[in-house]
Amino acid sequence: MCKTIISAPPSKSTVNIRGGASVSTVSFAAGLNDASQHFAKFFNELAKPPYRKRKIILLIFLAIVASCAVLFATLYAFNRGFRRTCQFWSNTSPLVFEYRFIKFKSKYIDRCSDAEFQHRIKLFHERSAPKMVQMIQSLGGIYVKFGQMLSTVAAGFLDEAYMNALRPLQDGVPPRNIKQISQIIERSTGKKMADIFASFDEKPVGAASIAQAHRATLRKSGASNIYDGDGDGDGDGDGDGDGDGDGEEVIVKVQYPEVAELFNVDFNNLELITRFLNPDNMNLVRALRKRHENELDFTLEAENLRECTRNMQSHGVEPRLVRIPRVRNETGICTQHVLVMEYLRGTSLADAIEGEQNLIAKALGKKDARELRTILMKRMKEHFERGGGAGDGALSMLGGQKMRLLQVAGPFAAKVFRIYAGTKGRLDDITTRLRNLHAKLIKRLSGGKFQPSLNGSISHRDGDPDRRTSHVNMARVLKTLVHVHGLQMIKDGTYNADPHPGNVLVLPDGRLGLLDYGMVGRLSDDERKSVAKTVVALSRNDRQETARIYGESGYKASWKEGEITDVNVIHRFATFHLDRIDLSPVNIGNGKEKIEIMTLLKSTQERTVPDWVNQARRLGGLLIGVASQAARPISLANEWESIALEFLSEGKHKK
Repeated sequence: MCKTIISAPPSKSTVNIRGGASVSTVSFAAGLNDASQHFAKFFNELAKPPYRKRKIILLIFLAIVASCAVLFATLYAFNRGFRRTCQFWSNTSPLVFEYRFIKFKSKYIDRCSDAEFQHRIKLFHERSAPKMVQMIQSLGGIYVKFGQMLSTVAAGFLDEAYMNALRPLQDGVPPRNIKQISQIIERSTGKKMADIFASFDEKPVGAASIAQAHRATLRKSGASNIYDGDGDGDGDGDGDGDGDGDGEEVIVKVQYPEVAELFNVDFNNLELITRFLNPDNMNLVRALRKRHENELDFTLEAENLRECTRNMQSHGVEPRLVRIPRVRNETGICTQHVLVMEYLRGTSLADAIEGEQNLIAKALGKKDARELRTILMKRMKEHFERGGGAGDGALSMLGGQKMRLLQVAGPFAAKVFRIYAGTKGRLDDITTRLRNLHAKLIKRLSGGKFQPSLNGSISHRDGDPDRRTSHVNMARVLKTLVHVHGLQMIKDGTYNADPHPGNVLVLPDGRLGLLDYGMVGRLSDDERKSVAKTVVALSRNDRQETARIYGESGYKASWKEGEITDVNVIHRFATFHLDRIDLSPVNIGNGKEKIEIMTLLKSTQERTVPDWVNQARRLGGLLIGVASQAARPISLANEWESIALEFLSEGKHKK
């Protein structure tokens, strides 16, 4: 006979039965037994025909799912390339699908007007631009390179939201800590930091896509093996042979260790998304892949620096107009991952452009350069739609009666305005400093109880770009930059393929410091002749000659009408490559029909692009983009025509 012992009220669920098992435990066991019976019955049913095959298929499917989950987790945890690919697509896929959904919804569901569609797209760009740049910064590497390129060449094309978001990439990316950098240097050189450097700044002077640079002082050792580019072997670059370069300040460029490892992964992802979004640009991405490979070996960059220094000196522009850093290899410390160079003091061209636009903005009563650029980009786009070409500078781009008067008055008035803007900036600086000093005095006299509001006033510090660049003659700087790269591409056939504003310094004496020769392009004698002839044809607006040069070189493109043979269309393509941004409609045939340039570009597929065209349009696009970013659009063909004619007339070309 069973006895039931009640040890607690039923509401507490602690009723015990016989051996002390609780009711809840018994209920759980009973439920588990029922469940197991149901599962057994389910699988027994599956075992009966025709369910036996389904059981096998289900078990195989579950095994595959489990295996894939384990494989995915393992790869994500231990394979950096796979993890990076997942991060790339997890960030880009939502943006791609959102963009396509907006287009689909606007066209087929809402059937909204063009104005409403453009408004939706604008809001999408404003949301997606910060996300895209955040992804670029988090992934680093080659993605930052593409972001820097877009921020330079896409002025007037890319939506302003992207231009504003991408612009900070020209100043670099978040740096690595000093411990990581020291480990890379010591592992690559086989030497201790203390044996190489007398001092080494922990804070980098710049952090780029594949490396970062630190200022340091070489330890005096009396070592030889110095190559400085001026032929005297002393290491100081001044040609006097006194050997005072020992113990000097240098820049140490250190490559991130994962860059080479992830290079192929990054370009595979870029090729895949290009094939998905814009397959016409596949050849361009592949060409960039080939060109960027050389950046992974700093010993090649050292040789590039030496070669380009010799070339520029032979033309008489180095060190007269520009300076290229000398390689320092006193103790054999230049390796595949470490490069030591002469330290050049100056302001980046990106800061100089920003500083000038800030000064103009303040002089015109605008808030800052960003507010001014919104107006400038609109005026630039209108300028490009009228045919582009050389403009009269940032002032004329602003429009308005005051600016038109300055334009009529000519360059002298523009110079006076720059002086006025600089003086006004300095006066504002002095006023702000006085107000800050006044506030500190009041705070001190009142025992810290009274803290006056400065109404958002700006306190300029030493080194502020507005103050450092107020004296920069931007027109002369850009003219020198364009001229030097014309010499490199056409006369030498060896050129810096990445002269974005972050890689150019404005030195205190007005000369340019040309940095970063990791990505150098090379052209053969025949290819340079093609570039030179195209430049001359574009400068003279000779459409037939431009089309002939492209055709004989093997350039082929097609669109909905078939292969493109119209000289006006081919001439316009060449114009984008080596002359200017021209967004005006293109005449087709005998001029009886016109087509919008964006419609033409979207419907065109390039089937064969000669290597010299790829190289020329990348460098040309960068230089045209830099000038446009500074609100000084140019005609590159006009700037390079004299160089091209001189090269073609020499008859003796470097092989």
